[in-house]
Amino acid sequence: MSDIHGNSAALEAVLADAAPLAIDRWWALGDHVLFGPRPVEVLELLAALPDCGYVAGNTDRYVLTGDQPPAHATASDAVGRVDLVERYGAMAGAIGWTRGALVQAGYLDRLSGLPPEQRVVLQDGSTLLGIHASPLSDDGPGIDTRSTDEALAALLADCGATTVVGGHTHDPTDRIVGDGIRALNCGSVGLSRRSGYASWMVIDASEKTIQIEHREAAFDAEAVVADLHRRGYPNAAFVESILAEGFQPGPR
Repeated sequence: MSDIHGNSAALEAVLADAAPLAIDRWWALGDHVLFGPRPVEVLELLAALPDCGYVAGNTDRYVLTGDQPPAHATASDAVGRVDLVERYGAMAGAIGWTRGALVQAGYLDRLSGLPPEQRVVLQDGSTLLGIHASPLSDDGPGIDTRSTDEALAALLADCGATTVVGGHTHDPTDRIVGDGIRALNCGSVGLSRRSGYASWMVIDASEKTIQIEHREAAFDAEAVVADLHRRGYPNAAFVESILAEGFQPGPR
């Protein structure tokens, strides 16, 4: 699973959906806390899982460092651009609120030192690689349904794995590219493409096959929005728009 984005209600829905499946191992592939009303609860739920491997996402880095997306540039770059000033200010408010919640709970250090990837050798001897955006970056282009085969193959070239699963784009994906690399995206738990549904994925590997199942778990998006406003989240309107309409990919 990936891109929980502080939405503990969506994460709880995924865990309830998974309960009958006897999951052996969890991977949480980054963007754990920023944007949702319950960052502390998300980290507590993840910590309670019996076997969970973590990956650092770009928004986890933003919470730790104050960095912002490249499109927002820096405060000095935003001068004279009303649109950039507004975006920069809204993001800074969201980062500060989330950081404050984690500091108060004593949980900020849980984001420090998260690895850039997870790797496991499957029963058939092949390697499964877990990333956030790409093998070389936690941001920028990622695995999705819109990239050309050539672009996606280049993004995953020399990754040392035959199957790669990521998040970041919030776009559930299952493609074969390049020299037979299977490129997977588990979608987003907290800010998915479909309003009110948390996306995640089951990888069932045996000595002979690797079976992929994209799954969705319904959660109460309206209750999450109400929680955002009740807790005084500074960028609530932005998050509310995604929860109401589903995550929309940006232009290429």
